[in-house]
Amino acid sequence: MKKKILALLMAACMVMGLTGCQSGDSGNGGGNGASESSGAAADAETAEDKGSVEDAGNNKEDITLTLAMCGDGTTKEALDDLLKMYTEKTGIKVESIFVASSWGEYCTKIQTMIGGGDELDCAIVAIEGISKFLDMGVAAPIDDWIAANQEIADGILADTSPAFQEIFKDDSGNIYAFPFSFNNVVMHFNTARLEEANLELPGEAWTKEEFLSYCEALTTEKDGVKQYAIAVPYGEYFCAEAWLYNNGASYMNEDFTESTINSPESVEIFQLWQDLIYKYGYAPVPEENVGAIDQIISGQIAMGSWGRWPTAQYVANDFEDVAVQYLPSFSQNQQIGGVDGIFTFNSSKHLEEAKELAAWMSQAEFAGAYLSTGNIPALHSLAEDKISSLGIPENCELFYVDSNTDIYKPVSAPPQFTECSNIVLTAISEICVNKADVQATLDAAAEEMNSILAENK
Repeated sequence: MKKKILALLMAACMVMGLTGCQSGDSGNGGGNGASESSGAAADAETAEDKGSVEDAGNNKEDITLTLAMCGDGTTKEALDDLLKMYTEKTGIKVESIFVASSWGEYCTKIQTMIGGGDELDCAIVAIEGISKFLDMGVAAPIDDWIAANQEIADGILADTSPAFQEIFKDDSGNIYAFPFSFNNVVMHFNTARLEEANLELPGEAWTKEEFLSYCEALTTEKDGVKQYAIAVPYGEYFCAEAWLYNNGASYMNEDFTESTINSPESVEIFQLWQDLIYKYGYAPVPEENVGAIDQIISGQIAMGSWGRWPTAQYVANDFEDVAVQYLPSFSQNQQIGGVDGIFTFNSSKHLEEAKELAAWMSQAEFAGAYLSTGNIPALHSLAEDKISSLGIPENCELFYVDSNTDIYKPVSAPPQFTECSNIVLTAISEICVNKADVQATLDAAAEEMNSILAENK
């Protein structure tokens, strides 16, 4: 069974992409909805042999909990095999269901399912859907579970980012979930391409000028085929805003009431992306069916901005010529973060057991077996162990070194995430593919976004 779990999890990683359910919903998780899954036989063995959930007593065998995940079901069999460990320890069965949609649509479907009488007990929700999820009023706070299990809760909270913990609180300070997994955004480098250009990995505080110098040196021709320096973050809501953060910009203000996508600082970054393609020729024109991660593996591009999710593809392709560094500091170095967590429903007929399951999934026993080469475990100690033991990419400590601090600024994720992300991705496409005027395009995007965000005032 342990070998079967390993094979299923690695296969899942090869198929799944980012931390969102679909391309562009990429905060976490992350991830795809349910967080990227891969593990080692040793992980499964450890999780089977070492349990933190005690036998819960009589009549638990009659309880079946339903866990909702966002995704196409690629990881269902692997997840179910891992959840059997929980059944073995508690007697409680767990059935998983997968909803293939964006995070915003996922939350709406969950609400519809509950309103229609479907019995749901737990659900994974990434930052892209958390504001909407809390606004719907279907989630149950876990403050009572924390009070009853203070030692376990303190261990989780002490080992995760305070910035991520805040995301799972409502305006009254009630807590709805623990951080499960997350992603940041860093620059990935094909180190063979660096070596060919006689370049070292840049320093962590590298500037726009240094970045453009690297782009010039890394744009070459080999065997009559042009090799580019970088891929712009096309179709990547999460990754694109990471560039904006490093220039003091963002898609919207912090209370999600007004768009700032057309600020001078934001315009500067969007203009840079367009210039990288059409003015300098440092980046290829984005194409729908061309994967930038495939391009960095093949050497067609030398740099790309992502979180940890490409690691699964690197492993699958035996690609080790890769290193990471922070994004260039255009005016500052501000790390972005996207996180997910396991929520429980106040409509659950077994709410106490549902909270126990959500808490178990948030601890190292389950997370250590489920998370390896995709998302970053939210538990700092687990992230350090899993990522450092894998050994790639070079400088991989950037994925976890700050993961128990408040350094991360969450990606912009209003309750109207689906609508706003569509506006952003359309603007990126117009600017980077159709060469649209940057200022005019972003002014129009801001106007459209403001009409949506007005309901948050």
